[in-house]
Amino acid sequence: MWSSLRHPGFLRLFLAQLVSQAGTQVHRIALLTLVYLLTKAALWVSLILITQFVARILVGPLLAAWSDTQDRRRVMIVADLGRAVVVPLIPVLGNHSLPGLLVLVFLVETLTALFDPAANASVPDLVPPEHLDESNGLMEFTQRFAEVAFLGGAGVLVGMVGTAFAFYFDALTYLVSAMLLLGLPRLGSVVTGSSGYWSRAREGIQFLWLNRAVRTTVGLMFTAACFGSVEGVLMVIFANKVLGVGAAGFGLIEAAMALGVVLMTLSIGGLSRQIARERLFLLGLGAFGLFEASIGALPMFVWTLIAVFFSGVSNTLFIVPARSILQNSAPPEIRGRLFAAFRAVMAAAQIIGAALAGLAEPYLGASLVFILAGLLVSAFVGVVSLRGGIPAARAV
Repeated sequence: MWSSLRHPGFLRLFLAQLVSQAGTQVHRIALLTLVYLLTKAALWVSLILITQFVARILVGPLLAAWSDTQDRRRVMIVADLGRAVVVPLIPVLGNHSLPGLLVLVFLVETLTALFDPAANASVPDLVPPEHLDESNGLMEFTQRFAEVAFLGGAGVLVGMVGTAFAFYFDALTYLVSAMLLLGLPRLGSVVTGSSGYWSRAREGIQFLWLNRAVRTTVGLMFTAACFGSVEGVLMVIFANKVLGVGAAGFGLIEAAMALGVVLMTLSIGGLSRQIARERLFLLGLGAFGLFEASIGALPMFVWTLIAVFFSGVSNTLFIVPARSILQNSAPPEIRGRLFAAFRAVMAAAQIIGAALAGLAEPYLGASLVFILAGLLVSAFVGVVSLRGGIPAARAV
């Protein structure tokens, strides 16, 4: 798995992502804590999350039309430096103006929407094709490791020294990330910029729809995000109302899933050399749906811990191959726009999934919602498999 880090360019990207993800987890806890302390209202917490989703859905694809014509190394550095400037303003200005706080949150998420597609689009340029799945696994590892290692500690840090220091720490991680990225080679696109801006903006969305491998992969990922994301809304209710294990049990459930994800990210490269990534994607997503359904079908704490652990394992089994399929299917000059469009689709699916879970739980109960959502995910995988599966992505 770690052999991908022998490539100096990818090593720098990996370390930059690892450092900035540590700051992001601290930022996440500090932001929600700050908003709640200022307002004591769940509505404002929801507005913060909605603001972030809006930036991902609307701004990301528009920015990618420009960033795909630029040196992606420079794009990532500019995004990091921009976040290093904006993030420290949150505790300074946000304390005095809640609308101003929303603007700052929107700016941070906009810069993240600039950085993430450029980073994903750069991976195939930094490693040989045979290391692509391993490298994508390591990129996923940076986020999951940061969640395990820093998310819990972030709450302690915010409680001990306050939210302001947490934002300053996050800003520092972006500066370190930018310094690491300075050593990357130029990651320029072959796009000349002669075509119209809006034409380029449409190309990413059109490619997502017109390419069969991409369309099928993203369609299944949309389904997974819609029905699989009920866990994010209902697990805390399930832990308290159904299992009766309270906050402590809920924490163990979340930790079990994160552990499954982290362990699988370290093994995905070996598996992808034995099983075609398209088949691995379908197997992982189908298993994810079945484990999710089993949570509702067998509402026991011990089984829930086992099921969410393997949900984390299967989550990685389909997320990492999905990235490789998109990277291999798209020409280099369109990768950034494709990943921005993909990110927007996933954000929209998460909003839909969260709304469906919240609306269905009072009538059906958390257990039945888990069962139905999980079975729907697996059913869609079964239909795609019966129709021939996902065509092999052609390296470009």
